[in-house]
Amino acid sequence: MYLANQALLPIRRSWEKQQQFVADASHELRMPLSIIRANAELVFRHPDRTILDMSEPLSMVLSESTRMGKLTDQLLTLARADSDQDEIILKPLHVDEIIHEVAQKFEPLAELKRLRLETKLESGLEMRGDRERLHQLFVILLDNSMKFTPENGMIHIAARRQGQLIEVYVKDTGTGIAAEDLPRIFDRFYRGDKSRSRSTGGTGLGLAIAHWIVSRHGGDIAAASESGQGTTMTLHLPASPRKSTSWPDGG
Repeated sequence: MYLANQALLPIRRSWEKQQQFVADASHELRMPLSIIRANAELVFRHPDRTILDMSEPLSMVLSESTRMGKLTDQLLTLARADSDQDEIILKPLHVDEIIHEVAQKFEPLAELKRLRLETKLESGLEMRGDRERLHQLFVILLDNSMKFTPENGMIHIAARRQGQLIEVYVKDTGTGIAAEDLPRIFDRFYRGDKSRSRSTGGTGLGLAIAHWIVSRHGGDIAAASESGQGTTMTLHLPASPRKSTSWPDGG
């Protein structure tokens, strides 16, 4: 009987995890749906008013529908990850090129927010990875730093080879993470400051997806932060073996 119960433990844990996931997803979707419904009803109560008069509730509908679209995409990613349906396609690539590409896309946003975005990337950082997922990973990390770094702050992203690993860190001078929240930031739906997350469009899933992407590439990710002192995300990814140099025989 004991052995039978032990054998069932992984199945029971998987079931409980799935049930929790469904409950959390339902809870997260309920709020934007309620806001959309309330604002749509408000518009229909005043058919005599112009679109300009009702611009505030209409913009709220658009904002929450955009947020819900992002949330459903993230939920689909995690659901596929849990069922091993979301394949990671590993091909040779240079991760420094992906980081540079993502950083370039964020430069206009940084300028608008008066943030300094700096990169220090060692060239030729070759590894086997999924280009699309790694792009998504760095978008998540830079987007988080951008959201929580106030005006005139700085975001620094660096990458270098360390032996058999590629080390990447994203460091910001943002609001930081409270000590009690730090151990749980990679948990799904976890948000230390829920009001702040909602105001910035956060879903509590970005870092969970980032953790999954890094893990599927055989790497690890960790956060170091103090409230009010900024945050540093450090990740390690397996590098491709260095190409050996062959020398001609002496003679």
